[in-house]
Amino acid sequence: MPESRTIQIVSHGPSCLDGVMAAAAVARFYEGERVVTVLPGNNESDRTIRRLELKSQSGANDEIWITDLSWTSPETGKHLSELIARGARVFWIDHHRTAVSRAGAPEFKVPFTGKVLSEQYSAARLTFNYLRKIARDTMLPRRREAFEAFAPFALIADDHDRWIHKIPESSDWALAVQTLGGMASYREILRLKEPTMTRRLRAALEAGKEGMQRSIELARATIVDRTLSNGIKVRTACCFGYSSEVAANLYEGQHRTVVALFDLRSQGVSLRRSADCDVNLAVLAEGFGGGGHAAASGFAIADLRRLPAERLAELLGDKLESVAPGN
Repeated sequence: MPESRTIQIVSHGPSCLDGVMAAAAVARFYEGERVVTVLPGNNESDRTIRRLELKSQSGANDEIWITDLSWTSPETGKHLSELIARGARVFWIDHHRTAVSRAGAPEFKVPFTGKVLSEQYSAARLTFNYLRKIARDTMLPRRREAFEAFAPFALIADDHDRWIHKIPESSDWALAVQTLGGMASYREILRLKEPTMTRRLRAALEAGKEGMQRSIELARATIVDRTLSNGIKVRTACCFGYSSEVAANLYEGQHRTVVALFDLRSQGVSLRRSADCDVNLAVLAEGFGGGGHAAASGFAIADLRRLPAERLAELLGDKLESVAPGN
């Protein structure tokens, strides 16, 4: 009896609409087969990919799809090459500038079965388009039509991820996914035949609107503005999730402004810019070990986590030193 095929998907998470939709596109293409999906954050990509193991003895029935995500360690690329040498088929699709600009780096010298690196569309749309070509050559008409029905989902992710916003509901989808969480949203999306939110996604959307408002209020209360000698304004603040939506609120009406948010929930920094600002945020983030797109990127610095506690210690210390013993 032939071994069953296993499809492993590693896509950008933990709650990124584009990463979730890219993973769902692959899962919809392989509907009815065994699909195992994980949605790691950027700082977890190397570790997650190096944990991948073949599910079949020969490896010939294993497929691995890495979407909306890249890695930094040559050891990760070596691990993927070893899996391919043992029979696995490995595909990589990404649209982040960090990946596209570093395509020839040592960690990416892997004999992929298929690879798409392009900033033209979001990862979900790139993934869907790639699979659509395969479907036209290999799928029976009924299955092909079922897969084609996923096109509106990919367009929603593309519309929001590239900040086109010609699809009114794309922001709602992003907010719902961010609130509900990547894996739960992924499972809900796979139940759908058309992009109408399930009850669970709608409940997450309403909760997300409340959470987003609280995060905006926190950011507004913690704004620090600094105008540089070159005329660029840096606006920093803290938020608790919903960094894209909060940043949009903070740069509204601003000029030549870079917004940097320290997310107390994710412990990472998100960078956004006003419409008239031409600073390449991907390059800026790369300087701190992160990456992303020219208009939206991020990074993580462990030391930033300590700053609120250090400042609190200073304030309390100053107060306590002036207090008499026993008081």
